[in-house]
Amino acid sequence: MNKKTIAVIAVAILFAITILLPCPISAAEKKSPRSAPVKETALNDSNVQGLVKKIDEQLKKNDFVSTLGPSLRINDFAKDVLASVKTVRSYYEKAMNDAATPQKDKENIILKLQRLEEAEKRYNAIYETSTFNLGYIYAKRGDSERGRKYLSEYIKITPFSMAKDSKWMKAKTLLLELYGLEGEF
Repeated sequence: MNKKTIAVIAVAILFAITILLPCPISAAEKKSPRSAPVKETALNDSNVQGLVKKIDEQLKKNDFVSTLGPSLRINDFAKDVLASVKTVRSYYEKAMNDAATPQKDKENIILKLQRLEEAEKRYNAIYETSTFNLGYIYAKRGDSERGRKYLSEYIKITPFSMAKDSKWMKAKTLLLELYGLEGEF
């Protein structure tokens, strides 16, 4: 064979190899956000308290950026749990008052109502905390309208407290600042 034929065969083999071999992916392409979306952990009863504590710790460090999203999720989750508890409670109470409900079922419902009451207390506290946190976060981020919305909700749902260091008084004071009201109220 002559040199030209060998060169043509070599070029053809190199061409075939480059077509058949997989193309290497660059490091930037591997880390592309489109290739693997980040999954958020679903909130549930076992992890919501831990997330609330983590947010409280971050807020003590004046982290008003990364705490907003999780606080909104917690607030929505707690609100949904409380709505579900209310619905289930209403059906249980109807069954308790129905003469056709067997005594055995009524005894079972009493136990379930007690557990619902415990869940309601727990999620009322979570809802109150997340509502305060959202008002505080929005106020510190300069979003007065949203801050007022959550702080107003907080002082409506939380028991009144005259203690100067109570969250209720802090919410009231911050709310009055957002309204631009001066003086002692």
